[in-house]
Amino acid sequence: MKAWGEKKIIRREDVPPLEPWHMTQLSGTSVQRPHVYVPEAVPVEQESVAEQAVEESAVAAEAEISMVPMIAEVELDQLKLAAQQEAYADGHAQGRQAGFAEGEVAGREAGHAEGYAAGLQVGRQEAEAEVLQFKLLVSQLATAVADYEDALARPILDIALAAARQMVRQQLSQSPESLLAVIREAINSLPELQGPLKLELHPDDLALLQTLLAGELATLQWRLEPVAEMARGGCRISNTSVELDLSLPSRWRRIVEGLGRSDPWVADDEH
Repeated sequence: MKAWGEKKIIRREDVPPLEPWHMTQLSGTSVQRPHVYVPEAVPVEQESVAEQAVEESAVAAEAEISMVPMIAEVELDQLKLAAQQEAYADGHAQGRQAGFAEGEVAGREAGHAEGYAAGLQVGRQEAEAEVLQFKLLVSQLATAVADYEDALARPILDIALAAARQMVRQQLSQSPESLLAVIREAINSLPELQGPLKLELHPDDLALLQTLLAGELATLQWRLEPVAEMARGGCRISNTSVELDLSLPSRWRRIVEGLGRSDPWVADDEH
């Protein structure tokens, strides 16, 4: 057998089975140029499937592109809603804070006004109570002073009345004719005592008047009547229409009543 040099002899059983070649099969590794790769030809069916897949991808991409504005609009609505909620929350918080501040100020002012009015009312009531109390104290003080003055004046007035009583009696004893002046003054002060008059006197005073009026009694038309019970220095004058009591007890009573007293003409120690 002739040697083939370095050529390798492949046995038949070592050769893999060969696939049949078709005209449409232009892909695969070239037998003559194994280093060049020829892409496999895509069958018609596979090509339509691929085109359909490409079209679907394009449609999906276009759908995704068309969904972008919708997504953007939804996100924009959400952003608007969130902004509105945030603005509402901020406005509510600010309004609540402002309202609380205004309410606090208004409440403070109202409380101040109410407290001021209540305090003023209480102050007025307390002042009125103090004024009433002060008036009561002044009244009590005035009463106390009056009582004190009356207590001081009573002994002095007692002494003065006793002295006046003694002075009148002394004057009547020393100047019994003073009774005539009393009678004339009473008749001149009372126009009703005109015409014929009746004079009731103590018998001693009657005799004295008859001596003093000896030339006038007939002209005056006075009728003198003695009364033993009449104290000296006094008399009663009357006519048909009026009567005037000028007895010493009556005249004395009118004098002491003007002084707020009721001391009798005859003292207790003289009975």
